[in-house]
Amino acid sequence: MSDIIKEIFARNLRYFMEKTNTSQADICQALGVSSATASDWCNGKKYPRTDKLHQLADLLGVRFSALTAEDGQEVFDDQRRLEALHQNPRLGLLFDRQAKMSSEDVDLMIQMVDRILRERDRDE
Repeated sequence: MSDIIKEIFARNLRYFMEKTNTSQADICQALGVSSATASDWCNGKKYPRTDKLHQLADLLGVRFSALTAEDGQEVFDDQRRLEALHQNPRLGLLFDRQAKMSSEDVDLMIQMVDRILRERDRDE
């Protein structure tokens, strides 16, 4: 197994552990591995077997490819966006309408949303 592949996996694993507040101890308990093994995965020293990769993906709530791909964090962000669209069809309306807008119009909409969020945060 190449060192680059191990490094990519380790980087993605640490990222998703942080995002989900999952500790190495949580991984050890859920997957039945030693603390040394979990540490080696997080530090890019070892690469898990395929069955453990699938278990890690399930534990972290991500696709297998999010752990193994060089752009794994982007895969996760895309998955999160798709889930948000599925859970809230009104977001789909925004997405559909933006397809008819110019790049400048989209930039203006982003600025408007940012302004609304800043004002809301200020009022809270």
